[in-house]
Amino acid sequence: MRKITTLSIILTLLATLVLVACGSDDAAVDSASSDAPASTESNSTETETDSGSTAGDADSVIVSAQDPSGSGDYKFVDSEFTFSVGEKVQFKITSESEFHTFTIEDLGIDVAIDAEDTETLTFTFDKAGEYEFICIPHETLGMKGTITIK
Repeated sequence: MRKITTLSIILTLLATLVLVACGSDDAAVDSASSDAPASTESNSTETETDSGSTAGDADSVIVSAQDPSGSGDYKFVDSEFTFSVGEKVQFKITSESEFHTFTIEDLGIDVAIDAEDTETLTFTFDKAGEYEFICIPHETLGMKGTITIK
């Protein structure tokens, strides 16, 4: 009887953690524009849903967050990008069938994308380097990519 109670408590805690981790995308979208580290202060970041563009003269890039046919093979298509310092880029990030994130920790970017939805992120890269982007819930399953700024 005690094992069943302990198991119930553990399952309830896990379910709560999953719900908290997959909560509203409003906070994640807001954080993309407000949580940028001080060292990237001159970077500009704008996010919005797919109702319109804020990119102006930005180059547009499509990133698809996928789990093809529920295969468990989580990936970004495309997963490698190269841009120049000063280049303004508009990312259109789509989610195939599950909740995903497009997160670049080094740049303070964290965009949540609900299943079958599209989010738009516009960013101007002002510092050369290599930046890893990940999907937080699926990073350990290989869902990551690289942005190189020359």
